[in-house]
Amino acid sequence: MRLAAAALLLAAALPARAQLGIDLSAPPKKDKPAEKKPPQQGTPAPGVSLRPLDLGKKGSGAKERLEAAKRLGDDKAYETAALAYDQILREPALADGHEEARYQLVKVLERLGLHYSALVELDRILERGQGSKYFHTAMEWVFYVGKRLKNEQPLLSRVARLAGESFPPAYQDRYLYLLAKYQFERGRALQEAGRASEARSSFDEARRLASRVRKEAGAAAIPASAGDLPAAGEEGDTYAKARFVDGLVLYAEGDQAGAAESFKEVVRLTNPKRNRRVDPALRELAFLQLARIHYENRQNRYAIFYYDKMPWGGESWLEGLWEASYAHYRIGDYEKALGNLLTLQSPYFKEEYFPESYILKAIIYYENCRYPESRAILEDFSGMFEPVYDELQALTTRAQPATAFFDLIEEAEKRPDTDPQARLMRKIMKLAFTDENIKRLSESIGEIEDELGRKMGALRPEFRHSALAKDLQGKLQEERKALVEEGGRRARQKLEYERDQLRGLLAQALRIKIEVSRKEREALEGSLATGSQPEILRDLKFSTAVSDEHLYWPYEGEYWRDELGTYAYTLTKGCKDRPQRAAR
Repeated sequence: MRLAAAALLLAAALPARAQLGIDLSAPPKKDKPAEKKPPQQGTPAPGVSLRPLDLGKKGSGAKERLEAAKRLGDDKAYETAALAYDQILREPALADGHEEARYQLVKVLERLGLHYSALVELDRILERGQGSKYFHTAMEWVFYVGKRLKNEQPLLSRVARLAGESFPPAYQDRYLYLLAKYQFERGRALQEAGRASEARSSFDEARRLASRVRKEAGAAAIPASAGDLPAAGEEGDTYAKARFVDGLVLYAEGDQAGAAESFKEVVRLTNPKRNRRVDPALRELAFLQLARIHYENRQNRYAIFYYDKMPWGGESWLEGLWEASYAHYRIGDYEKALGNLLTLQSPYFKEEYFPESYILKAIIYYENCRYPESRAILEDFSGMFEPVYDELQALTTRAQPATAFFDLIEEAEKRPDTDPQARLMRKIMKLAFTDENIKRLSESIGEIEDELGRKMGALRPEFRHSALAKDLQGKLQEERKALVEEGGRRARQKLEYERDQLRGLLAQALRIKIEVSRKEREALEGSLATGSQPEILRDLKFSTAVSDEHLYWPYEGEYWRDELGTYAYTLTKGCKDRPQRAAR
């Protein structure tokens, strides 16, 4: 059962329906010719040639050139403004204006939606350290741009590089939380590598940083320098996130009682009835961790209580449903355990990866003397997952670059769904992305690719073919390459781990098959010894009575989305007493 510590945290508009047909009821009226307006930046009218970009007069002083570029930005001519600032940066004679030009370039790139390009320019400012007069303002912008990305991994790596610097007060709590999270992840990696002493130091530092986050910490303020940029949304309760990190550290150190108290505090802090800034994902993870702690301590009913608190359909809901099945099995509630497994194995989740659910299902049937059903389940398991194991074995032993792990999923997505190999590859790649670090890296890679392709492709040719664009593209390609290599290494490690786990499950399935055959043979031998029929099952009486809030509905193979997670299987038979062999 996977009990790894959890790690922290689309609407598509339909096109307007076009008017159909032509109105022939009356001749069209001649309207006055509309006043011609210049095309907006980035949205030229079809067939209209764009006027040359005005980058300011060469030979002017830095102050005049900066003022001219600012006016372009004020007029929302962001592409032109970006090229004007870049031209200033390329002229050594305007060195006294380079710092401001770089800083203003960050702002216009962000307004163009080029978030990673803005981060590239921010890195160049931050590399100068306190020697740059825009150093502290640039740190504000790192947080501001980071809020507009899908995940906080790019922000986390930059915060780690800036550890020890004095952050602006508005971002101090956010900085402390991110640095605490970084130290926790570093400590966990050191712990897995067997470097216990260094891991303890990182864990201690993570707790120290998390403890410094103030209780009143909430959403980070928008920097005063952001001008007319739209708000990027609140960060949620930073203090609650810091308490969650504290719980993860305590759990990693073996202090499960302390960890439970930290997670309970997160639950209280994210209670929507207390009018707090609600973070549903964080609240769900806190319930999941509380359930796992109680399960590990064999407090199964408490574990079930917390699993049931996880919101239906949440990001970790299926994981919780699967883990709760084991808790129900432990207390002998086979009906609910089988009901949960019925949900996991429904067509809605056919590409999810829960191979151990088949083993648990087979064990439940075996323990209730339902040997034919147990055997059938194990045969289905072997038929489904032996090819997966073979493919995992081939993938992890083949000499190939890290990029191959990301190319495989793209290749699988292009194949039709009727292709069994494509379905198998999607399942395997999805298995790799169950690791949160790999998932975040993949999201960042996708965002960079989107910026290199769609976003830059939508800008004017003068910008796309400029030296600035080529420079930014080169930097983004380097960052993408580094992320792909890291993600590839992590994916290989994850797939190697899952390969070994699956090999163990296949061996376990074989042992259960042997045990099923042994029990059937014993029942047959006992019956032959007494001269009776080999009966090993006894009928159990059951009732279809349910509470007033429920309705008994016989399951006939159909699935309804709103019923998922609520099934309870009726197990109507159990083991008979074994007949004794006659004395010889």
